[in-house]
Amino acid sequence: MGSRGGRRQGPPRHDMLLTRFGYPERNGSGGSPSLLSYERLIRDHGVIAAAAAALVRGLQAEASPAELVEAVKRLDAVLTPHLAIEDEQIYPLLLASKDAGQRVTAREAIEAYAALSASWRTFVAKWDEAAIAADQARFTADLDAILEMIQGRVRSENETLYPMALRAAHIRLRCG
Repeated sequence: MGSRGGRRQGPPRHDMLLTRFGYPERNGSGGSPSLLSYERLIRDHGVIAAAAAALVRGLQAEASPAELVEAVKRLDAVLTPHLAIEDEQIYPLLLASKDAGQRVTAREAIEAYAALSASWRTFVAKWDEAAIAADQARFTADLDAILEMIQGRVRSENETLYPMALRAAHIRLRCG
């Protein structure tokens, strides 16, 4: 995860990707982001879960390495912008909360999944068609580990972080 409690200068590096994925554009050049919605973030979790399930079904159906790579790319296309929007727009607000309890809870949850974005990037880079063909058992084990991390982060967000962000008015309830 990119969040370490500090704020970067300038616009986020993922602005184009986020806009293409359908997240709200930033107000003006480098201004503050449009308010995200709980509804949208939860819907994204459903899309991520569906892409992950399709990848697992491909493994179970003994899909070819090329088909598995395409399934990884589909999951990457939805997961990467979602992680970026959380890391860049939601987590810094939670970490800066005036409520000490919220800050501690947010920091603990965020630190628990701090390696997810980097681990995902490593996974995507490592497992091309040739690597999967050479060692599908290791691919499956690595996939299980990364999907467990994703599932844990989603659970933490759904049960703790998003409700905190909603209560603190860092996100709104419904899409505009």
